[in-house]
Amino acid sequence: MWMRLVFSMSVILVLPLPAFAAPPRLALPIDCEIGPDCFVQQYVDQNAGVGYRDYRCGPLTYNGHKGTDFRLRSHASLADEIAVVAAAPGTVKRVRDGVPDVDARLVGRDAVLDVGLGNTVIIDHGGGWRTIYAHMKRGSIAVQPKQTVQMGQKLGLVGLSGLTEFPHVHFQVQFGNRVIDPFVGLETHTGCEVGKNALWRPEVLTQLTYQPTRLLQSGFSTRPMKRAALQYGLHGRNVLSRKRGNLYFGVFVAGLYPGDKFVMQIFDSQGKRIRAGNSTMKKSAAVQFRSLAHEQATPLPAGQYRARFTLLRTKEKKTERVIAIERRVTLR
Repeated sequence: MWMRLVFSMSVILVLPLPAFAAPPRLALPIDCEIGPDCFVQQYVDQNAGVGYRDYRCGPLTYNGHKGTDFRLRSHASLADEIAVVAAAPGTVKRVRDGVPDVDARLVGRDAVLDVGLGNTVIIDHGGGWRTIYAHMKRGSIAVQPKQTVQMGQKLGLVGLSGLTEFPHVHFQVQFGNRVIDPFVGLETHTGCEVGKNALWRPEVLTQLTYQPTRLLQSGFSTRPMKRAALQYGLHGRNVLSRKRGNLYFGVFVAGLYPGDKFVMQIFDSQGKRIRAGNSTMKKSAAVQFRSLAHEQATPLPAGQYRARFTLLRTKEKKTERVIAIERRVTLR
């Protein structure tokens, strides 16, 4: 260890420098079951310049994103009051509460830009290490500044506050002013795998298996569909009116790559395909919404209709089905 010399007249004292602060070993910052109830939708951006990539060299991030976003399955899940918890022991440094839970796409970015992280808790773990928990539910903050917290202690609830479009907790790790990806650690990230010095506890890494592509929502409507309505679960009904003569089917997908092909089909109650469409991704995207419409001037026949969605991906001249689902709806 390097030593520091302190001179005072004729006396020379040799004092050790402070030891390098070990990073905290992180538990999950959210109290939910990974997979069925919540999942990571966005990771820290590893690209220092223009463009973006996550630690697996995938598109599940955006330019300049500084945290790991643990998303709930749907907006309706906000009612389940999922707790945000401390990932490691420490002292609460700062809190903010009182920011409304709103979708930034609906109210506009300017309305929430000054409170971008929404309702937030910052924890100091010593040695320059901090963790940030953002976008929590208004009125749910359960700690206060200077309070000591233990790993797993409740800080608040998952919300939709600040500059966000979906219910999640933005979890950010910092060492001094430097943003640290917990899947990588302090070293410079050069590959497309978990870093050798990742900050997550081993049991957490086992739970956080990287899933490059995921179907977030799908549903039917008898009126034109919008992404926000699908996200809010407004198109989740299994019985609809046939009188309008229209049937729309929509999907919302996370983790798209250049060349990915959306294939969508609608079948009537007799099994006849009445509408089909496809589109191809020109570039990577963290999320993507697509819908298919069957429209006619007269009411549709009553019965059970089906929609089929397939996402195709070609790698090294080999095409595979990444997602393949079929949904049904009854028209009366």
